[in-house]
Amino acid sequence: MKEVFLATAVIGTGLVSYAARNFFYHFVDNKFLGDPHREKLEEKTLAEVSNTWNRNEDKTLSGTIVDFRDIAKIWRESEQEQTAVPMPRPTFKHSEIERFFSEMIDKRHTIKGTRRTVIVKLLKMLDEEGDCPSVVKMNPLEAEGKFPEDTFSMLATVPLYRHTLHVARKCASKVNQEVMLPDLLIVSLAHDIGKIPSYHDKMYATGDHPLISAIVLNGITEYASLANRDELDKIIREHHLLKAEYPLTKMLKQCDQAVRKEELAMLVGETVEREKASATTENRVPPQTVRCSATEKSATKNAPVQENKQSHPLGEPESQEFTDPVVQELPSWFDADALLAAVRKKINQLETTPKGLRWAAVSTSQELVFANPDGLWAAIREVSCNDPDILAADGDEETKRNFLYTIVWELSRVKDAIATEYVSEKFYTTKATIVTGAGKGINALLVPFRVKAFAQSAAALESSKSPLLKKMVKEIKPKQLEVESCVI
Repeated sequence: MKEVFLATAVIGTGLVSYAARNFFYHFVDNKFLGDPHREKLEEKTLAEVSNTWNRNEDKTLSGTIVDFRDIAKIWRESEQEQTAVPMPRPTFKHSEIERFFSEMIDKRHTIKGTRRTVIVKLLKMLDEEGDCPSVVKMNPLEAEGKFPEDTFSMLATVPLYRHTLHVARKCASKVNQEVMLPDLLIVSLAHDIGKIPSYHDKMYATGDHPLISAIVLNGITEYASLANRDELDKIIREHHLLKAEYPLTKMLKQCDQAVRKEELAMLVGETVEREKASATTENRVPPQTVRCSATEKSATKNAPVQENKQSHPLGEPESQEFTDPVVQELPSWFDADALLAAVRKKINQLETTPKGLRWAAVSTSQELVFANPDGLWAAIREVSCNDPDILAADGDEETKRNFLYTIVWELSRVKDAIATEYVSEKFYTTKATIVTGAGKGINALLVPFRVKAFAQSAAALESSKSPLLKKMVKEIKPKQLEVESCVI
């Protein structure tokens, strides 16, 4: 009898607790919220759910496997999309696009309805107008405008449709949730659609190709109706930014860069083979020498030293955000002595560029040689002999910074070549003031080398300066020295 009484008491206590919890759950800040269970209840019969999540485009069930994470979204698709008549299979003139559709789109149960329509229309646009070059630089904001002319010319031989398909395939290979695939295919197929020439005259003054791509994509009626259109727009617009915070933007950027490296590796390989064949038939200089020599000629476009009014330690516009540079794996071609020799050839030399005479590195009487980052990058390109990773980095500032950071600190480690007392450990440049012959001070971010790294005295290097260079650069003062002199 006692046991029955205890059991009854326990059950009663539980029921009272449950009722009290539900009562208080309805009130927050003295406001009645209604019945949460009634508001959130979604009723589906098991037969309805089973029929929905096992259904594919041709209404067959055999062999269909659906990831559990996809089930909720699949059965919540609108009735309009679920009951829509299957779209007729499109045809394409490019065999690569036809194959892409068959392998990536045609039989996927998650690619249907409005999103399928958008994807097909993007493929049609690439099929009809995607034979254009996959790189553009008409707008000054274009990231690809930073490619040297020889690299840009190589990439211009890759048609836009082919580059886009490769990026889309690479993105799709990284998806571990099938339900994400339709949106990822949309952004990857559309990310460069603004490069199609027919949009240039109308829109190129508006901005760079990511912005134009988003504008073109929003011209597709079905895309404009998507609930997450703003999110997809953001991914496309920001896929060339230095700092990509959104995971899908970062994925698109990484895949785009990976494809560029693969394209450059293939193109450089083809160039080497042609040079080998030419050298064999004409007894010319071996391909390796020709290749490095060509790279050296194209690597003399050093950025002008300009007055820097920004406060960021890397000297970029204040509106930009940066992640800290990341150490990269040293490339197999890296040779500290060869790189220092390449920099040595540029010290106190003026080079002719489309923007006039520019210098890459200048010595000072303080046992220091200051190199502008683009001057050092030109030396890296020369020594790398067309490494695809380095060539691709010209079009991606974040990767370029990572390589510069890695190489500067490696030169410090193995050769004590960098005056690290002027460089913070998270950067590879120091703030300095360039004093011109006319007494004007120009702020710049420069890489401080020790003179001893070049096996010459400061006096010997100073004697090699031309009168014109002395007018351009009378003195360079690290900011730390300026602060010290002011305190004294």
